[in-house]
Amino acid sequence: MHSKTLSRNQVNKKAMEKRALVAAGQVSALIPTREIQDFERPDFRIDTATGLVGIEVTELMPAPTSDFFSSPLAEKSWHEKLMKAAEREYSGLPGAVPVGVSAYFWRTESGKYDMRTMARGLANFILTHRAQAKPVVTFSWRADLPEGFGVITVTEFYEPWHGLETVTLTLDQIHQRLADRISAKNELVTIYRANLPNAPIFLLIFSCMEISRGVPIVHGIEEWTFPFDFDRVFFFAGLDSQVVELRRSQSST
Repeated sequence: MHSKTLSRNQVNKKAMEKRALVAAGQVSALIPTREIQDFERPDFRIDTATGLVGIEVTELMPAPTSDFFSSPLAEKSWHEKLMKAAEREYSGLPGAVPVGVSAYFWRTESGKYDMRTMARGLANFILTHRAQAKPVVTFSWRADLPEGFGVITVTEFYEPWHGLETVTLTLDQIHQRLADRISAKNELVTIYRANLPNAPIFLLIFSCMEISRGVPIVHGIEEWTFPFDFDRVFFFAGLDSQVVELRRSQSST
């Protein structure tokens, strides 16, 4: 591995990739995990009984629900800040009493993602309807819900306000996300092979267990094909704790 100083984010990313590699190896004998060594381009090299194997590891996440967000992680962080802002806004309203609030969000026009406006809308909605929590009440898909919210639950017992993340993916969207990840990494295969000559080079695509950033293994995925020049490509879905090997369609070269 080339010597260089890694940033904290790079170190954290590398640690997460290694955890994913080890977890994938625990659920599938297809993934070698014996004597994992940190490397660079590809991410890891592994000594196996038949020789070295290089493995590039990359995360697959769903696309954000709106162009307003750069990633699902950015969207989740924004939602967390929004709920804290709404709780502060509510606490300052005359007649407010402590209640617990959780909410599922709903996409809105990018220009309407104004945190202060959405926080104020939620706070006022809770003030108006909190008395209906006996001890719990849920408001779903109502016309009077504040902009950007799909489901709101109020409990008369206080707990910090929090958002609930959900992701809905179609088969086409999952296929496209996988294809994009494979294509991006496939451009670097010649570099991986130059750094580990004569070693098989695998690609492991993983997805975390968190709902907000997880992508599941769907029925029929074993029949999907993708163009790539890796020796083998695997997808490990943390949500399902399952590994599937993806099929090659034809060489991209």
